[in-house]
Amino acid sequence: MNLLIFGTCIFDSVSTFLLGFLYSAIYFFMIYGIFGTVAVFIQRKYSAAGDLFKRIFLMLPAFYFMNIGAIYGAYFIFGNTTIYNCDPHPETIWFTVLYACVMSTLITFINEGMANWEKWKNSLAENKRLRNSYQRSKVLGLKGQMNPHFLFNCFNSLSGLIQEDEKLAEKFLDEMTKVHRYLLRSDNEYLVKAEDEIKFAESYLYLIRQRFGNAIQFTVNLKSGLQGLYLPPLSLQVVLEYIIYNNTFSKSIPIAIDIYMENREYLVIRHSVQEKTIVKNLNNDEGLDNLFLKYSLLSDKSMQVLESDNLRTIKLPFFTQKEAIIENT
Repeated sequence: MNLLIFGTCIFDSVSTFLLGFLYSAIYFFMIYGIFGTVAVFIQRKYSAAGDLFKRIFLMLPAFYFMNIGAIYGAYFIFGNTTIYNCDPHPETIWFTVLYACVMSTLITFINEGMANWEKWKNSLAENKRLRNSYQRSKVLGLKGQMNPHFLFNCFNSLSGLIQEDEKLAEKFLDEMTKVHRYLLRSDNEYLVKAEDEIKFAESYLYLIRQRFGNAIQFTVNLKSGLQGLYLPPLSLQVVLEYIIYNNTFSKSIPIAIDIYMENREYLVIRHSVQEKTIVKNLNNDEGLDNLFLKYSLLSDKSMQVLESDNLRTIKLPFFTQKEAIIENT
């Protein structure tokens, strides 16, 4: 920059060179501090990854005008002071402006490239975490399908029903088939229709109800309004297993489970709390923790667990159809 402004005069002596470098460094340090403030303001206002070209198209014209002012300011200051024995060359002013604009362009692209490189690396890391999380959730989901105790209980109940009531046994087998078909079908997707998840929950609760009878009481108040809403697959299975295997209940002291919707924003599962002193199956806690992780990785939406008196309320945020298309692709 000094060479363009003063020519070869800056090389007349070591003192001239060092003095010129010092004063120019102080001046342009302050000037480009203003440039940095403008750049940070634009980056914060348009911080999304898709706003890259918008940021650049705003920054570059602003920097070009600021460079013109900065160079004319440098020529004015150094031309009207006796800082050292070199006079600015007015015939090179536009070459100096051009150089400043080229450097601003290069620095802008380098800064944006580095920033987007970091975002890209973070995005890759987040996607890897997401895949790992869903692999863990698949294993947890398939455990309910392959767990010999789960199968044994279902077939044992079915065997007893066949002897007592063939029609009821046929109904039980139909619901059991729906549960296992859903476990196999939905496990490869990030989000599924809320209606399908609710139908699965009703079939799952039917099987549990046949085993425990009136010790489990549940209501599903979701007649309509689920169109266009989505949930992570098997999220209700995780929540229901957590409730059933972490609470004690009997026909005299049943556990009540209510499932309903709140403002098309949340699927709410509210249940009475009668926690066991000792919980044998620790996978249920892991499943609930994994569901929290799913939500944190899929979006900024988060599950909520609220405690009040002897009730626990678990809120699962819904996803929209647009979000489901993006996630599943």
